Amino acid sequence: MWKVILLFSYILFAGCGLKEYHSYKPTEPKSVCFKDIYIDNPEPTLRDIFYKSISDGVLQSGNKLECDGKQKYNLYASINSVSFFPIGYSPSQRANVYSVEVNVSIKIEDVRGNVVINKNIREKTQYIGTGLRADFEKRYAFEEIGNILKVRVFSIMSEL
Repeated sequence: MWKVILLFSYILFAGCGLKEYHSYKPTEPKSVCFKDIYIDNPEPTLRDIFYKSISDGVLQSGNKLECDGKQKYNLYASINSVSFFPIGYSPSQRANVYSVEVNVSIKIEDVRGNVVINKNIREKTQYIGTGLRADFEKRYAFEEIGNILKVRVFSIMSEL
């Protein structure tokens, strides 16, 4: 009986040893210059929302935004199309469900001009509001698609 207990305790304690199998080495943050964003849409807040979303995606991926000549990469964004339309109405016949679709091209070049990453992102989302404040809800719908765009930029930047 003692042999069984001793054998069981040996197997238990031998299996609980602290051994490092994979060592995680954090990579050095890369410096990226967000050159410009091109939008062919007259919506006034759209440029600000997408610029902030793309910048946040770069920063949250662990990289740095700097355009002082020390950058390793240049990032260019182009909003090819934006569709925004109401798809649902409240009982008072005001739009309260909006659909937003965006088509974005992200291009990352090294400082020599070689294209490192060239991605086309197409996203669609819905925003449900109260139907009382149309201008605010339109902005919130754009911010919702901006949050999705931020996640996409985060995943693209992790490929560098």
